[in-house]
Amino acid sequence: MNLDHKATSRLSIGTSISLTHSKTNRVEGDQSLHGPLPNGISTPAVFSVYNSDGTYNQSGPYSNAVSIINEAINQNFSNRALANAFLEYRILDGLTFSTKWGIDFLNFREHAYESTKTVQGARYNGLGFETYSNVSNLVSNNTLKYTFDIKASAIEVLAGYSFEKKQAVSSFIRAQDFADPSLQYINSASTIVSASSGASSSGIRSYFGRVNYNLKDRYLVTLSARLDGSSKFSEKNRNGFFPAVSAAWRISQEPFFNADKISELKIRGSFGLTGNDDIPSFLYASLYGNTTYAGLPAIYPSSIPNPDLKWETTAQSDLGIDVGLFDDRLVFGVDVYYKKTKDLLLDRPLPGSTGYSSITENIGEIENKGLEFSLNTENLKDRKLRWHTNLNFSLNRNKVLKLYNGQAIDDLGRGSNRIEEGQPIGIFYSYEWFGVDPSTGDVVYADKNFDGKITSDDRTKIGNPHPSFIYGMTNSFTYGNFDLSIFLQGVQGNDVFNGTRLFLESLQGGDNQLAVINERWKKPGDITRIPRATNDPVAAAQNKRVSSRFLEDGSYLRVKNVSLSYTLNRQKWMHDKINSLRFFVTGQNLLTFTNYSGLDPEVNYRGDDNAVVGTDFFTYPQARSFVFGINASF
Repeated sequence: MNLDHKATSRLSIGTSISLTHSKTNRVEGDQSLHGPLPNGISTPAVFSVYNSDGTYNQSGPYSNAVSIINEAINQNFSNRALANAFLEYRILDGLTFSTKWGIDFLNFREHAYESTKTVQGARYNGLGFETYSNVSNLVSNNTLKYTFDIKASAIEVLAGYSFEKKQAVSSFIRAQDFADPSLQYINSASTIVSASSGASSSGIRSYFGRVNYNLKDRYLVTLSARLDGSSKFSEKNRNGFFPAVSAAWRISQEPFFNADKISELKIRGSFGLTGNDDIPSFLYASLYGNTTYAGLPAIYPSSIPNPDLKWETTAQSDLGIDVGLFDDRLVFGVDVYYKKTKDLLLDRPLPGSTGYSSITENIGEIENKGLEFSLNTENLKDRKLRWHTNLNFSLNRNKVLKLYNGQAIDDLGRGSNRIEEGQPIGIFYSYEWFGVDPSTGDVVYADKNFDGKITSDDRTKIGNPHPSFIYGMTNSFTYGNFDLSIFLQGVQGNDVFNGTRLFLESLQGGDNQLAVINERWKKPGDITRIPRATNDPVAAAQNKRVSSRFLEDGSYLRVKNVSLSYTLNRQKWMHDKINSLRFFVTGQNLLTFTNYSGLDPEVNYRGDDNAVVGTDFFTYPQARSFVFGINASF
């Protein structure tokens, strides 16, 4: 719901409110061996789904995938409220005060239960989980803006203050030994295995200012600066100062410019600093968790404090040109940029002997440089039929410039990603695969240090998860009241580590195997890429090393979105109180063209972790979906 009201000639107010309730039935997650997809793929086909008496067959090496789908419940319930309000008051001509407030509140509950018909549930006589969380995010933005003219110059000066406060409270409980499988809630269990609760909060406050200068709509300059203070850093490092400047010259507005077919010509440049504080709260302080010891409550240090954490800062320079031709029926833009990031925030893995898995640090410096190109064309501009095309292309090259302690960071993820000076961040770093020895049937790896042995010292860069370039194209058609949009998305030149193949071509562990293992080495002289089957654990482990054998080209072209809509003629079909009525159908992820052998080349088993990208480990493919809907305005 949106409500805007002009109370007086000087005062405007408004609000928007959105309420949503959702229920999601989920299955056990991917990227592990616990969900139905990895279990279904990994269980050999000789194990039937059901026993002769109709019960689930759990005699295979993995859980019965059908039993997980049918007998494991994972339901998510969420209630979300979004509310925004604004007030804008014109104090004097050209002087305006504006305040905007917003609240985002999320109530979340997860209910999970595995009956005794699953392997996990049978082990614990029924297993249940309950998770509750309440998350709120309050945002306030307050500005004072003054606009005025001096001869041919238009000037806008803005000053402001904003803050954001996030709070989260959560609780979790796990129970087992359920008396009745139809009673799946925690109070029906006789044993509480574990319970915990916690709270976190963070905040950021900002002072900012901006000056826009426009001379004759030809020369444009913007100066801005902001001072941000984040609660995620200790008091000595809390504040970050981030200035920026940009300028543009519209050559096409100059009196001397006389090119009829060029409707717009502008060159522009900018330089600025930005900050990043995307880490958990209070890592600068000593944090403690709760547990039990000898049946008694206890606490333990849950992380290593790092009071030296500071803002991650990026300095970026841009240079671009915009060109419009034929009354802007053809418009293109080219941008080149250079970004240098200092004090990169990242988790550094720690040896198990420390008692901790990692510590968050400002680990070093990286650079990103690249080019972006966009093209917009109006191909047809008929009264009934219109056709518009948007093309975009970008390439980026990144490199780790410096690691502050001088040591590379190894073994980040299942594909052995690595952070190393002079290399792109998150390169694949492991053993170089040279094929299968025709005489022995064992895998041959590159002996990089020529010592006659294959050890960790022989690891090397084997691939790059970052693409050479990415591109996209949208074609939009309008015919009468019909609209059709087709969006294609492409990625070229990146490597993907297929961790699924690592398991399904290893010829060990009782896993189901891909059909390609029928081409395995069987006798001396065989030429093949699949090593021998062996019950020698040393040889089997040697042949299963993470290596370039499992790297593949992750390039793809995907029909990402197709949308068809029809808008009713208002004068012919609609009541006076209805402004517009539109019916639409949208399809997502309809087709993918790729040479990648896995289920989906667009993968990253570690989510948003920029240091661990391009690994596929039993990852669910993106769903093909269809949405039917109606848009109405009154």
